[in-house]
Order: sequence, then structure tokens, then C-alpha cells
Amino acid sequence: MAFIKNVVSIFTGSEPEFPSTIPFTEEDPCAGCADPCEAHPQLPGYLQKKIEGGPLVGSMKPYKRHIMVTEGTSRTWVERLEEADTLTKVVGELVESKGDSVKYRSIVTACDPMLLEDSAGDAADGSEILLFPELVLMTGVNGTNALSLVSTLLEKGTIPQSITTTPLKGKAWIFVCTHKKRDKRCGVAGPMLVDEFRKAAKELGMTEEVTVYGCSHFGGHKFAGNIIIYHRNPVISGNWYGRVKTCHVRPILQTTVEEGRVFKELWRGAMQRDDDLAKPRRDW
Repeated sequence: MAFIKNVVSIFTGSEPEFPSTIPFTEEDPCAGCADPCEAHPQLPGYLQKKIEGGPLVGSMKPYKRHIMVTEGTSRTWVERLEEADTLTKVVGELVESKGDSVKYRSIVTACDPMLLEDSAGDAADGSEILLFPELVLMTGVNGTNALSLVSTLLEKGTIPQSITTTPLKGKAWIFVCTHKKRDKRCGVAGPMLVDEFRKAAKELGMTEEVTVYGCSHFGGHKFAGNIIIYHRNPVISGNWYGRVKTCHVRPILQTTVEEGRVFKELWRGAMQRDDDLAKPRRDW
């Protein structure tokens, strides 16, 4: 509730604009680059003109759980996955149907771990789902058992025993909107960022700690590039950044992922947290 009040404060002026529970830094996330930057790939000028300015804070809706269906590829996703014959649609509709009985919001998207492969290959069958903030991989999910999964997960906060789960390895999971058929801004900026994050993680020796995925639409194309950072430390997990450039990638990895500080300049908001998640996770 405190988070929602802080978001509302943007319009009312009655509360601080940025919640005190987030470890913010006012550092410039691009302090090391010239202006204009020639060291990193940049958006074409005609697309850069379509990125909106103004405040980012509060430009996302609070939610409590993110269900990521590994399905298809960024190249093959249709404009609206909620209207396609996909497991993403099935799970999304089931989650939406629980809206009246479950008093918190969950979001459902598709993700593409093989975004930058030279060959598109066979699309994933959608049987794997990444779950946040639980930090688990669920396998063997299909149209038959999806109802049981969603019902048990949203109503009881547990995963059915019939679903195989594996704890995720690493420290952080970065999802970048790459949904080109939904909007060209993220469709162009997203793959550039995925490439840069993976390159930087390798250079910084963080490939075992950080996993980067292309992700379908989660809102705010006008603020491209858009990313969500999930982290083993719940205080950092679920923070959204907008207007992310390739110049920002290394500072994000070093300052947010490694040091646990969130850039105010890029911050769109964060997922809701329970009080019992206030301490960093040290399990798994």
C-alpha cells in the first residue's frame, strides 16, 4: 500500500514522489559517455524522436507476481499474444478470470531466451514458465494443467505438486521488451540492449550471475528501451527502468545488480513486496 501511495503522490503532491523503501541513487547512469555518444550503438534518429520525455516514475501499474511463458521467439510473436493460439494467452486469460477473487495483480508475458541466435530455430513449445518473485522454473505446463497451476498459485500461493519446479540459478534476471510487431521502438531498442547486456556481462565476469531475456510487451513503448530487473535480493527485485540506452548497460550491471542501488533517473516503478521479503534472499 505504501508503494501505491507514493505513486499516487505524483499527482496529488501529498507524499514523496519516490518511496523510501527503494535504495535510490541520483548518480548519472551515463556519466562516462560523451554527448552524443559514439562508443555504443544508438537508436536511429527517427525513432529517438518518438521516445517521450517527462517523468518516468509511476508509469507502470503495481503488481505482485510475474509469470513468464517461454514461448516462440521475438521474431515470431504476433502483435497481440493475448489474441493468438498460445499458452501465454491461455495463462493470461486464466489469471484475468481470477481478478475478482485474488486481491492483487499478476502479469503474464512471453520471453525469448534465444533472441540473438543466428537461426530462429524451432519455437519453444511454451511448456516452461519462469515465476517471479519465487525465482523458480516450472516445466511440463500445458493447456490441460494450466488451470490447476493458476488457481493454486494465485489462491494459495503454492505450485501444484504435479508441476516440476527447479530453483533459478544466479543473482539477477533482466527482461528487455523486444516485441517488434507490437511497437517498433522496443523492437529496435530491445535487441540492441539484450546484445549489450550480454556483452557487458561477459566483459565484467557476470555471466554466471546475470541472465538476459527478450520479453513481450509489458507496457510503456513510448519509454523504450524498457527493462525489468528481478534479483535474488527482493529489495532490488522487480524494479522497472525506462528510456534505457546501451550507454546505461554497464552502470546498471555494476550499480544496480552488483551494488544494489536504483537509478532515480531511469526508474518507472517497482512490483509490490510483502513485508516478510524485506531481507535479501540467501537461499538456493
